[in-house]
Amino acid sequence: MKPKLVLIMSILLTGIIFISAGTLLVPDRSTDELSDTRTNLALRSIGHQLLLKGGDSVSRVLPVKQVNGSTFQLEFQSAFVFVPDTLVNVIQHYLREAGLPSHYIVKVLNCNNSSQIIYGYEFAEKQNAIIPCSGRSQVLGCYVIQIVFPDDESIIASINPYVWIFTLPMMALIGFVGIKLFRKEKERVIISTGEFTTLGKYAFYDKRRLLCYQNESIELSDKESKLLKIFAANQNEIIGRDRLLKEVWEDDGVFVGRSLDVFVSKLRKKLQGDASLRIVNIHGKGYTLEAR
Repeated sequence: MKPKLVLIMSILLTGIIFISAGTLLVPDRSTDELSDTRTNLALRSIGHQLLLKGGDSVSRVLPVKQVNGSTFQLEFQSAFVFVPDTLVNVIQHYLREAGLPSHYIVKVLNCNNSSQIIYGYEFAEKQNAIIPCSGRSQVLGCYVIQIVFPDDESIIASINPYVWIFTLPMMALIGFVGIKLFRKEKERVIISTGEFTTLGKYAFYDKRRLLCYQNESIELSDKESKLLKIFAANQNEIIGRDRLLKEVWEDDGVFVGRSLDVFVSKLRKKLQGDASLRIVNIHGKGYTLEAR
């Protein structure tokens, strides 16, 4: 069966199921439900687990604050350390266990500057979440964690489900146009805990061909990744041009010196966020990755 037809039939079937059940994509919820005891207990459990994961079994989690109808704030007695993927997993576990909405936004703020977002992400259970630089620990600091439950879910849920009878043809049309415009969805990379090499302020995941710098993920080509892997393993050492050409371009069968210079130049640009890292050309010999 053609992909377009499958997509259209899936949309139609989904609409019929929603109508039959008398509901929409998400369960109804109100501001009162968000502020009940279960929410507060879940958020305090999240705070305690984060402290325990960071090796702190003494400090207290301060009372949960409700900033507004859909925003809750966790504060802590003492500074602590957290790993982003641990934060993601702990929050997901306790919110799900408490039966709270599966669509939320998490912001980790600096205690002394609430406008400075140290780390953040949006999670929706039926979508692929992009979790930036999850394998790298954050430094010891004073953090405030905000969890926001977007109001759009309750608004959508209040709509009469039978309105979908009239919108189903439009949904089918959107699906048809979508399959035409987007033949191949761009792969979303979720960085999970894994082995990485520290290069100054960067985390280098050679198997994933990725560099992490703060909350940014920088993709590398195959040859960029191979070159950087050699540099990373031999920091502050001179690496001969012949060795680099042989190890990176050997499978191509043809060694082109100019190609090496081009890829080194690309790496320099991707490492320019950290002034302590420099790839230096040693005339007549090769290159060295200076890490100060």
